[in-house]
Amino acid sequence: MTPGQILIVSDDSEFVRSLTARWRAEKDSPTITAVSSGVSRQASSTGYEIVVVGPLREAKTLPAGPAVHPESVVCAVGDQQSLEMVRAAHGDWLLLPECPGWTKILFSLAGEILRRKAAETRARESEITNLSQRRFGILGKSLLEARPGMVNALTSLLGNADLILLSEEPLPDHCRENVRTIHTMALRLNEIVQRLSSIENEMELSEGKSHLETPEMRMAESSKT
Repeated sequence: MTPGQILIVSDDSEFVRSLTARWRAEKDSPTITAVSSGVSRQASSTGYEIVVVGPLREAKTLPAGPAVHPESVVCAVGDQQSLEMVRAAHGDWLLLPECPGWTKILFSLAGEILRRKAAETRARESEITNLSQRRFGILGKSLLEARPGMVNALTSLLGNADLILLSEEPLPDHCRENVRTIHTMALRLNEIVQRLSSIENEMELSEGKSHLETPEMRMAESSKT
């Protein structure tokens, strides 16, 4: 079963024990938290993919449950008459009658919900990653497009600074020191620009290598690991 978080709200210890034991017997079992209906009044379903409420029998008043988060799926287990009361109060809850084999149905339903939730989480994470990559791509493209202008500006700046420093004409000491500072900072900026060029070349080589790889080469590489 897909790992996840399940909250059981019940005052029936045997109900909780049987569900917990059955779920924990599964491979990659979900994390299960069980609370009584009294405790659940101060609780919240935030962080739980599934909330199981039950068993509801003899049309008793529905116990006050936790504050249900919109992303949590709530499943009520009980007899038909009790579930009709639940339907009237909570139209979006899943209702599961205590018929023969109901536990198998619940586990199958829970597994499907957890798989769907996990897929939605992966999709959201992938969307965030893609968005971040697009942003970095736009930033990188802008930097590469600005590089020629930066190179020309730095070349002019360094050339003029060198001419001033090499000039034999008298220049106040503080002015000469300022020119040296400008020269030093321009050299540092030039190193950054050169590094950008180096990164671009490395990326082009990497892309070229990936395009040259054949399926046979990839299979041979994977067999070595």
